[in-house]
Amino acid sequence: MKKIFIFFVMSIICLDVWSQSKLKTQCKFGFKLGLGMHTITGCPVKTHPKPALIGGMWVQIKISKSWTMQAELTQIGKGTAGDNQNKSNYGDYFLRLSYFEVPLLFQYNKKQAYFEFGPALAALINTGEYTDRAAFPFPTDLYPFSNKDFTFNIGTGYVFNEKWRVGVRLIHSLIPVRKQLPGTSHQVYNRSIVLAVSRQISFKASRAGQSEDID
Repeated sequence: MKKIFIFFVMSIICLDVWSQSKLKTQCKFGFKLGLGMHTITGCPVKTHPKPALIGGMWVQIKISKSWTMQAELTQIGKGTAGDNQNKSNYGDYFLRLSYFEVPLLFQYNKKQAYFEFGPALAALINTGEYTDRAAFPFPTDLYPFSNKDFTFNIGTGYVFNEKWRVGVRLIHSLIPVRKQLPGTSHQVYNRSIVLAVSRQISFKASRAGQSEDID
């Protein structure tokens, strides 16, 4: 948990140092809220994508005319939903994973559209694994989830105005989040598609008001 916050703070410091070496650099700050559809690979039973919310904050710094760098700190739910029509011995299977995630993204801006890519490091904060029946298809205590998730992100979005933007992002684990389960041919990775709305917060108005009060 501490490592995630240290990574986030260091990302902000690196972005700030980079910005100091550029002329007319712009720094932006804001919040985001979205909904994602999540699933995993390497599950021995049939599953469906699971919807989960994502929310957090971001800091963005302009590094050239067309490029920006963005660091985020978000809480994101992942996992998978069961198959209601699955009549196997294991019944419906549900997996709920909750992470604190820190993406570090490079963004190419073209008019009102942008494209982004970059890695993210996440810390697991909660796990829930359920089935409608008493038995699991594997012994869960022998196959715990990793306490971290290292992912690659790629996405695109549209900027409506100075305050509002919307984006869609694909997320896939680069390292397994669990040992390969018995009866499967693939390792366990998180996969997600996330649609999020971002709101920029501006401090210019409040600073202008304070200066007027002083005058």
